[in-house]
Amino acid sequence: MKKILVLLSCCVLLSACKVELSPSVNLSDLSSETPKTIKSDLTIEVAACSNYKDSRQESSSLIEAKQKITQIFPNAEYVECYKERMDSKASFKIPVVVGGKQPSGDIQITNGDWGDGMIVLVSKELSGKMNNMKKSPSGKLDFDIKINLNNDLGKERNISANGVYIDNDPILLSQYLLQTGNHIFRLSNVSVDALLKNNIIFVYQDYKKKDETQ
Repeated sequence: MKKILVLLSCCVLLSACKVELSPSVNLSDLSSETPKTIKSDLTIEVAACSNYKDSRQESSSLIEAKQKITQIFPNAEYVECYKERMDSKASFKIPVVVGGKQPSGDIQITNGDWGDGMIVLVSKELSGKMNNMKKSPSGKLDFDIKINLNNDLGKERNISANGVYIDNDPILLSQYLLQTGNHIFRLSNVSVDALLKNNIIFVYQDYKKKDETQ
């Protein structure tokens, strides 16, 4: 049993742990001039939730995950550790700013002054921390951003997106008809890297025909 755990620990150290940020936002809030702060779900993979010697105690990987997450997101709130199929995950809540015309907070989802659409911004301080964790020689982290967007405007929208998965469909610089209701926007690895490098990424913009812009 001990040999198995040692091997498992080695595998965890050699491979990157996945961190998924998955905020839920309403489309109507993106264009609001007044920003509001929501609590976004954040999960990180761990080797196990509990100590193999004493299930009442937290595992060393969970303790380490808590430390890493709070280093990156000081306001993170630990929720629980659970098992999903064969994977163990630690769940947190972190603040995310939605709407607003000026940069605000460490993570912001809005359309700012760039017209209709959706952009994601991160502060330089946060992107620096995240990049350091991506490059860490031991226990590095890979970040995944999945935005749960509710089109609550009562009508479909023609959008132009690039480098994103919408409801599991890969979109590469093409149009997409965004129906009313809930949709999942997952940033590609390239988009996440661009966000951490430039502190901003355009997820999509409303697509307008030439006769609509005249």
